[in-house]
Amino acid sequence: MKTTRRAFLQTSAMASLVAVGSASAAGSPNDDADLASGKTLDGFSLAGRHPLLRTKPGPTYFEGMLLGNGDLGVCAVVRPDALALHMSKSDSWDIRVTEDSDKEVRPFSEIMELWKRASAELHRRGDHDSLSVESVDFFREYGGRVGGSYSKRWPRPWPCGTVCLKWDPRWVELVSYSLNPANGLFTLQLKVSTITSSSPRNVKLAAFVDRESGKIHLESEAIPELSIIYSPAIDGFCPGVFDPGHIETHPDQLPRPVLKHQAVPQGMQFSCFQYFPAIGPSKEDPNPPRSDKDRNVSILGQLSGDWTVSNIESSGSLQFSARSATSLRLDIAIATPRDLLLKRLEAEQPREKPASWITIPQTRTYTEQELDTASFVESVVSKASTIPFDQLQQGSEHQWREFWSASAVSFADKVLERIWYHNQYFLACCLRKHGTAPGLFANWSYGDIGGAWHSDYHLDYNCQQVYWGVFSSNHVDMHQPFLELVENLLPMAEKTAREGFNLPGAFFPLSAYPVPSQIVPYPVPPWGYQICMTPWAVQSLWWQYLYTQDVDYLKRAYPTIRAAARFLAAFVTKEDDGRYHIFPSISSENWGCTVDFKMNKDCILDLALTRFVLDAMVNASTILGQDDEERRHWKEISNNLASYPQSQGPHGEVWLDIVNAPPEHVYNVPITLAPVFPGEQVGVARGSEFLEIATRTAKTIRLEGGNDLVSQPLIRARLGILDLAWFKGQIEYCMLQDGVSNDRVRQSGGRYGMSTDFDFMMRMGLWCENFAVPVVLNECMMQSYAGTIRLFPNVTNLGAARFDNLRAVGAFLVSAAFDGKSVTRFEILSERGASLKFVSPWKQKTIRVVSSSDGKHVTAAADGETWTVATRAGERYSISVR
Repeated sequence: MKTTRRAFLQTSAMASLVAVGSASAAGSPNDDADLASGKTLDGFSLAGRHPLLRTKPGPTYFEGMLLGNGDLGVCAVVRPDALALHMSKSDSWDIRVTEDSDKEVRPFSEIMELWKRASAELHRRGDHDSLSVESVDFFREYGGRVGGSYSKRWPRPWPCGTVCLKWDPRWVELVSYSLNPANGLFTLQLKVSTITSSSPRNVKLAAFVDRESGKIHLESEAIPELSIIYSPAIDGFCPGVFDPGHIETHPDQLPRPVLKHQAVPQGMQFSCFQYFPAIGPSKEDPNPPRSDKDRNVSILGQLSGDWTVSNIESSGSLQFSARSATSLRLDIAIATPRDLLLKRLEAEQPREKPASWITIPQTRTYTEQELDTASFVESVVSKASTIPFDQLQQGSEHQWREFWSASAVSFADKVLERIWYHNQYFLACCLRKHGTAPGLFANWSYGDIGGAWHSDYHLDYNCQQVYWGVFSSNHVDMHQPFLELVENLLPMAEKTAREGFNLPGAFFPLSAYPVPSQIVPYPVPPWGYQICMTPWAVQSLWWQYLYTQDVDYLKRAYPTIRAAARFLAAFVTKEDDGRYHIFPSISSENWGCTVDFKMNKDCILDLALTRFVLDAMVNASTILGQDDEERRHWKEISNNLASYPQSQGPHGEVWLDIVNAPPEHVYNVPITLAPVFPGEQVGVARGSEFLEIATRTAKTIRLEGGNDLVSQPLIRARLGILDLAWFKGQIEYCMLQDGVSNDRVRQSGGRYGMSTDFDFMMRMGLWCENFAVPVVLNECMMQSYAGTIRLFPNVTNLGAARFDNLRAVGAFLVSAAFDGKSVTRFEILSERGASLKFVSPWKQKTIRVVSSSDGKHVTAAADGETWTVATRAGERYSISVR
């Protein structure tokens, strides 16, 4: 999708931003104390040492500072003449889907025949150069027909508009602005003068998104000649350069938003109501009727003070001009029908047992009361406006303190520390329990920004990657939006398996949206038929059990994981070699549908993830005492899956992405290392027989950049070969002014040529998949994926480091310290009383384990360097050298 070009500062300027943002931390007298002290780390205080701070205006969206509460997102952009608050919401979507292309979708058996015919057609032509059959007209035309729905501009995130505080730059000058990631508080410092004044006065403005409710609150000292403009998102608005822009009219546009304003005793209110029809226009029905699945979003803001009102016709905006320079209070609430329903469902939960997992179906028909979002936001704002700003801010800060209390880290290397805290903050801004799962660009969008690929759920890694670190960072509740997403997709996936493949279980789609429509958005070969999407969709459901040991949770997640396993077990084929093979198999974004299926067998990612899910089901079914017969079959397949494809490369034997692939191909993701991650079958803790080929593959793989910012270093950490100095360089190469590390191309030679704009993805939006980078640092400090805890398994250029309450497999909360040479502290909290296994961080020394409650020694059994301890639920243990 074409995106609007935005100005960027060079990487050197971005590095300067990092230095400025971390300046206070660099000189903090508490740094060494944090690393050496046995006291609990204060994550709130540590996060506050890494503010984002700027002293120059940054007028573009990508220079703004990000606020959010896991549902509502705000990008605060400071221009020389204004502060713009661009507002978005995770479930504010143009939900239209045009479903006429769904009738064109053929069963997979017919697609296979089409594939064979296309191969034969190329042979008939004497075409020996084409690798893919997608150049054959009838094959390409089929893809075009079934992809008709996805080619529309909708569905898409729909921004909630912009509130702009505009001042006269002759009298108002920026001093600085900052964002504190500890509490999400945005602060703007201005210098105000007049034509007659000899000394300017300082003006402070503060704003935040309430952590719990998502309301926006702003307070400012008096700014002269201030005007406030609310500009709604309008389908068809075209911004101008030398003109104020204009609104074009097209028959397939969203309905225009309804804007209102009214004077109230406290000042002035403005509101916006955007209606979202569920049915998209088509050739057969260009004006579809309303449906019971339609939705809406309401925005209401209240200004304190005395204002005049005018309309800006060119942009459909409302402008409020202050009659006098007085202090300002602005309160904004945004709501969808889902919010009203969720509020009721949470209230209905027994007080003694708060909601642990509420799923709202995307096919939900909302009631008339739930659709009355306008009344809801008016009530919310009217109540909030009576509460002092400081009291609201303190309440929100309390919620942030609770968030940061879950886990904390401290590094001697403050760049690494800043990377961890900034990205945990960004995750908290776009993920929350019972929120809507974020798409590609999370809950930040403006104009075309954040709309590429519909900002959909890409289930061939993008969607899942966001959640990779939530378990080890001890934020399990942040995984809940993904659980809801997968539960919502299950009926679609089961229908595809049944009707598309004539197989049991569930085949999950490549692309999905948070909309009522139940058609598969992108049923286009080759990418719509990647097998990896199905096991990848359910992998983290098993992780949640491993990290929590919650059997009640497993009972609910089990049917979904089983549906994926049943499809995989039915899809694989046992061949004459006694091995189970995956055919056809599509290597993600590499070869597509090749002539005569030359490169469409046993993709390494399909094999690794299939084995992961089948092994998970063997364990899960044993725990729950279910599906004995199938368990034997799952185990038999897993034990006899085809070998990972490999070949001799110029540097030795390496893994390939698929059978017959060349060893020196340039990839977009480290797919050839899938057995390490996401497969979790090879690493310093498991699969030692493959460690040599895995390490060689990791050291020699060619990656184009743009999609591997988290996965490549995570794999290296799992192998114990990650250089943290290199990792920092990769993060900073991709960093925007707002502190987000985006997708940026690193080399040509694969899909990209010498003339490719390496920044083309940087301007699409904020790639929330990269907010998962803390998992890399977590895995450098502790690995437990194999069921055995290893402390600081990857320390090259790590330096001294300490962490509190990182979560390990087995439902253990682990705290440890490393002085740069050896482990100096090791403590465990056992949540469920599971058997504890760990590799001794002190080689060939006797271990002492002491329970904290009574100070008694606990028996520890050694098997080489691996120790086992029986634990009690709720007990803490201190582990040291005897």
